Amino acid sequence: MDPLRDGDPRRIGPYRLEGRLGAGGMGEVFLGATPGGRRVAVKVIRAEYAQDARFRVRFAREVEAARKVGGFYTAQVVDADPEAAEPWMATAYVPGPSLREAAPLDVPAVRALGAALAEGLAAIHASGLVHRDLKPGNVIMSPDGPRIIDFGIARAAGATALTSTGAVVGTYAFMSPEQVRADTAGPASDVFSLGCVLAFAATGRGPFDAENVPGIVHRIVSAPPDLTGVPAELRPAIVTCLAKEPDRRPAPAEAARLLAAPPGRTGRRTVLAGGAAAGVAAVLGVPALLWRRSEEDAAPLKDPRPVVLAGGPVATFRLAFTPDSKTLVCAAAEQIWRWTVATGRGTVHELGDDGADQLTALSGDGRLLATLRGKGPIRLWEAATGARLRTVMPAGRAFTKALSEDGRALATVGANGVELWDTATGRRTGVFAPRNDATRLTFDATGDRIAVSGGGDVQVHDLRADRDVANAVAGTINVLFAFAPDGRTAATDIWDRTHPDRATWAIRILDLRAGKRIRDLEGHEGTVQALAFSPDGRALASAAQDGTIRLWDTRTGDGFATLEWERSDGTALAFSPDGRLLAAGAGSSDGSVRLWRFS
Repeated sequence: MDPLRDGDPRRIGPYRLEGRLGAGGMGEVFLGATPGGRRVAVKVIRAEYAQDARFRVRFAREVEAARKVGGFYTAQVVDADPEAAEPWMATAYVPGPSLREAAPLDVPAVRALGAALAEGLAAIHASGLVHRDLKPGNVIMSPDGPRIIDFGIARAAGATALTSTGAVVGTYAFMSPEQVRADTAGPASDVFSLGCVLAFAATGRGPFDAENVPGIVHRIVSAPPDLTGVPAELRPAIVTCLAKEPDRRPAPAEAARLLAAPPGRTGRRTVLAGGAAAGVAAVLGVPALLWRRSEEDAAPLKDPRPVVLAGGPVATFRLAFTPDSKTLVCAAAEQIWRWTVATGRGTVHELGDDGADQLTALSGDGRLLATLRGKGPIRLWEAATGARLRTVMPAGRAFTKALSEDGRALATVGANGVELWDTATGRRTGVFAPRNDATRLTFDATGDRIAVSGGGDVQVHDLRADRDVANAVAGTINVLFAFAPDGRTAATDIWDRTHPDRATWAIRILDLRAGKRIRDLEGHEGTVQALAFSPDGRALASAAQDGTIRLWDTRTGDGFATLEWERSDGTALAFSPDGRLLAAGAGSSDGSVRLWRFS
């Protein structure tokens, strides 16, 4: 709450005003108190709109809509005067942050939020209304459950709009395709917005975010949602809500059912003891796309089957799938390769002398490539077309670089330390000092943290707070570092030289919050070269110089599959976002790209 400003009213109707809660397109919201001391939220129409008959009608409709629904789902209307010189409405004060402030949430919290919002939308629709502006800022996370607020543009499901023909109301990033086209927006429009809100709740980003309104509109109408970072167990429900055609979206009750965790029994292998269980609780949740539950327990990735890819590069540096899992992207020497998974057919874009180097960075969504040649600038490329977009010039030569999962941020190591860049503009957005050799940079799934590894140490830096995470694990790693999708767990390679006969290689699973080792995964007989978590975090793939790719159950530490692979001086691994595909590429002259599909 902010203090009242000069010129703010001190009383509205019978309510004494104590502070400012916020402002919207039509009015301002104040914290008020009844004569008996009960707190209320008082919304007042802005002075410039109070004389407009159209806005008075719209405000009266908001009052009527909020009164119609009421109950557990909205802030209940306690008083209103739409006919006053300054029209106002008082609702019960709902304490708590908005979802915009509270996100991102973990999987159980998103499920609970989705169930509550779906129940609220069902009640709104049962009242004959469509909200039409469901967004994170209009969801209050109160202690006893979320509330949907702001019925400013709600209308009867069969009514005509009060706006002029072609006018669009709502908040663009969370609107349905029919809304942005100014078509009739029925209850299914709210379900589309629900899908957007749940994606935001899981990641802190909207699935159709873009740099400007035309870009957002284009993505909503014509492009698939960007669900990077959304846990696999939440994706089926969210994807269904985000269908472009209204009649293909579920009703709110069906959306809630799709979000619910499937029932299951806890077998002996799913029980972890002591602190390890707390550290990986979010990783070891209910099985989703990658798992099948039996009477005994959930079994990991089943029946890996090779998929034949046409052509391919001599040496692979990085791999990534597009968000819809339909295309595999490969950054290779002076080339970008792309395969359509369904057909195995590949296309190649030649980058020429300014193309890829062994420290090429590829965004996790397969959209953007960053390369460096010699002492020149870093060049950014569009992977889909091979077009060069822009250049970035760090201070001094940058040997190490990485792109965030969504390609919006680039990190480099230069003379000034670790520098952060906005890929859309090429401008530097931040810098911090590395505490080690900084031989590898790794973003987490959200792009909010980055791991700087080198010299047997890992430094995890929180980019939003611009500070190191104090309890990051030190003194254990060799080179590699991979965040699990939940951001709480990570994996690294370790090389134990103390063995009396030979050096041994292992993979260490870390609890980043506690700064502790969860367990070591042993079995490789050569240097581990690549690590990749499955989208739900329940499986880990590792490739090594012993010529194998191993798949590990992160709940138990058991290795459950071994795939034949190349003895290579470098390997790249990537899971598809839907968790059904694993790709591997080798970085040597005898390398290749291979793809496995799981049942």
